[in-house]
Amino acid sequence: MSLKSLLRLLFLLFLTVATVWILRRHTTPYVTNDGAIFGTTYHITYQSPTDYAPQVKAEMQRVDDALSLFNPDSWLSHYNAGEHPAPNALAEEVITLAMRVSKDTEGAFDITVAPLVNAWGFGKDDATAPSDQQIDSLLRTVGYQRYLRGESVMLDCGAIAKGYAVDRVARLLESHGVKNYMVEIGGEV
Repeated sequence: MSLKSLLRLLFLLFLTVATVWILRRHTTPYVTNDGAIFGTTYHITYQSPTDYAPQVKAEMQRVDDALSLFNPDSWLSHYNAGEHPAPNALAEEVITLAMRVSKDTEGAFDITVAPLVNAWGFGKDDATAPSDQQIDSLLRTVGYQRYLRGESVMLDCGAIAKGYAVDRVARLLESHGVKNYMVEIGGEV
């Protein structure tokens, strides 16, 4: 091998090592935030030099305060207790979205299913299936049209709230310039 070839090879080796060193030095770290919300867990990982854990937790707490059935002080818990407070902006946005999806799916998606969910005892260790008679009776109390007509119904936003919270956390991270992230709340990603 000639001296000229050896110098080229050493120069290429130097460039490769320097490039790897520079890339490693300027790689932004990943931050992980974990915890519990909505009666479940969350795992959030994002690439950022800043840990946004307080802002992330506050954003999820806003959703919890509006839509959680596990939070006795949430707007939804008060609504289902028969108090029927006016929804805050967040609850109103989610309910409006849920009603639109209910219309579009001709009721296949329906957040007024709370009496049926409760009858089955979802989330309880001692859950038992209700009888056909109980189901028939409860079916007369559900239906998104009842909510739209202003009738008294019970709401369960479990099918939409976690996904909505995932979207809100994603928007929060993006507002801080975060481009690489994964947000998972109770299995919703």
